Amino acid sequence: MTKLAPQGDTSAVIGSPAPSTSPQRALQALLVVAALTLALHWLPVPIWLHWPILLGSTLAHEFGHGLAALLLGGDFETLTLFVDGSGVASYRGHFSAWQSAVIAAAGLLGPPLAASLLLLAGRDERSSRIALMLGALGCALLVLLWAGNLLTLFYAGVLGLGLAALALRGSPVLLQWSSLFIAVQLGLASFSRADYLFTAVAQTSAGPMPSDVAQIEAALWLPYWVWGGALAALSALLVLWSGWRFLRSLGA
Repeated sequence: MTKLAPQGDTSAVIGSPAPSTSPQRALQALLVVAALTLALHWLPVPIWLHWPILLGSTLAHEFGHGLAALLLGGDFETLTLFVDGSGVASYRGHFSAWQSAVIAAAGLLGPPLAASLLLLAGRDERSSRIALMLGALGCALLVLLWAGNLLTLFYAGVLGLGLAALALRGSPVLLQWSSLFIAVQLGLASFSRADYLFTAVAQTSAGPMPSDVAQIEAALWLPYWVWGGALAALSALLVLWSGWRFLRSLGA
């Protein structure tokens, strides 16, 4: 049996806008992030706006090294960021050749893997909140355990507080914007800094040292540029797969 609503309530029911669904918010967030990213890369934006993004990609890279060493039974000692955007992760342990190669590759896969996870998390409010809180937790651990200099301490502290504030207090729209914005910047960094995949020497503020792909070559076999090409392809697959999954979710 159908129950008719009183006539006085009709205008309120008809005039109320339908709430946005998670796929709709995700699409809106993607459009906003795309516009912001284009503005950052094509408009005359001050260099200091690009610098935190550059440090963020370095942080993801060095975290990949340190966490891989930790998971393989070693000690993650320090993570150090430098003003020029370079960084160094210090770790120690008794590693086999394969383990050494995995630790070297983990840094190169850090930004695209983080980008992929954040892109998938950006599909809805709950997963965005969890992803940002995990990022805040990682920054807290870095501040407490592994920060190698004052710049790293300050950057990780500010970033961690910002991510925690977003996760705890951010609106559903802001949560998805933030998750997707960080994902897109890390994904782009995986390719804008791809020249590092094809060099034997890494130039950092700590001085020149063997690049990650050169370390893989030393641990295993084949020239460093072969490993660079393989890791570039794997990074592209990670980002493209997560992007495909994200776009599919918009039609759900």
